[in-house]
Amino acid sequence: MSQFLAYRGFSLRRAATPTKALLTAFNVVVAVAVVVGIAMYQVRTRLTPPGAAAYYGGADGPSALELLDATHPHLFASAFLLFVLGHLFALTQASERTKTRLALLGFATVVVDAAAPWIVRFLWTPFAAAQVVNTALMAAVILMYLLVPLWEMWLASSPRD
Repeated sequence: MSQFLAYRGFSLRRAATPTKALLTAFNVVVAVAVVVGIAMYQVRTRLTPPGAAAYYGGADGPSALELLDATHPHLFASAFLLFVLGHLFALTQASERTKTRLALLGFATVVVDAAAPWIVRFLWTPFAAAQVVNTALMAAVILMYLLVPLWEMWLASSPRD
């Protein structure tokens, strides 16, 4: 997608229909994956600080090996997903400031998301509250990354058209 950034005046609204269809299909599948991930987290933690503390910090919490097995691929997948979605978002009419802030916030949530189970499990159980807030922040960034490009591709009118 970076090649589109080189085209001065590129607009998602004016993108070719096959490009819009591809990007839309990708966003829909990512949205489903995010919903499934939130559902999985809800089952494990009830999406509450006490639930997260009980799941990660309880006597039957995951071992260091189990956390490593989850953390390693999760870091790669989350970073890659935000990288791709961030490139798509970079093609929108959002301000450079908004694009930069969302990118930094998104990757910061990935780091906290990877570190939080370790912190809750081995250092400080009350960090579970931060983990729940971080999950909401990550979901908000992904939601913006998904919805703004879709809006611009299919619904927004462009003053330059």
